[in-house]
Amino acid sequence: MATAPPKTYRVGPERAPLYRNVADTLKSPSTHLPANEEATVVGQFSPRWLVVKRQGFLYLAPSARLRASDAPFTSAALLDGTALPFDETTHQITYQGVVDVPGLTKDQLYVRAHEWLAKAYRSANDVIQMQDKEAGRLVGKGTTRVMVRGYDAGYVRHTLTIYLKDGRYKYVLTDLSHDAPGLKNFVSGGPLERPNGEVMVMGGKKQWDEVRRDADRDARRLVSELQTAMSVKAGKDPSDF
Repeated sequence: MATAPPKTYRVGPERAPLYRNVADTLKSPSTHLPANEEATVVGQFSPRWLVVKRQGFLYLAPSARLRASDAPFTSAALLDGTALPFDETTHQITYQGVVDVPGLTKDQLYVRAHEWLAKAYRSANDVIQMQDKEAGRLVGKGTTRVMVRGYDAGYVRHTLTIYLKDGRYKYVLTDLSHDAPGLKNFVSGGPLERPNGEVMVMGGKKQWDEVRRDADRDARRLVSELQTAMSVKAGKDPSDF
């Protein structure tokens, strides 16, 4: 399967599954490449699969999960020219902002953020990856469903980090990546930073654009709901009775 000189790629925000052969791609992966680590690519089996050399063995890895180190992501935009918020440092689509909430302490804001996460995602235990009240930091990993022309197109994963201080907080929603496990008409698109047409989702760039547009709406909705929950005028503590 090795058909080209070794080239360094980097795994995206999600770990990449590795398979020993084509038949194994229908089963559970043999192992994984850790997220954000480098990988040695020695060939391309098909547009969907790259040949990766790891510890002396050759594996198939989904091309949607890896990116050539000499081809960094560029700023992202939808087909109509609408720019998606892009962080020039991380090269990722990122929704972020600092919001002032006068009169509320860090601990009060922490409680509000924690309660909002539990309600927004139905279960804080499934979402929250890190919670540090003393440091004023919450990290959650969630998913939102995406639809294309009325069809289920899988879901988009994201990471939401909330930093809290007295009278203000900062939110950072990033690591957006599309996955479509088990769907007949869609394939996993991977990180949403991928340019239009580079990832085939149900036939082409228009469908990929719809996936990104739907994910953008969901991200903005989540940020808006967070801001509403955090800015509600403080009243009597319901536990005080």
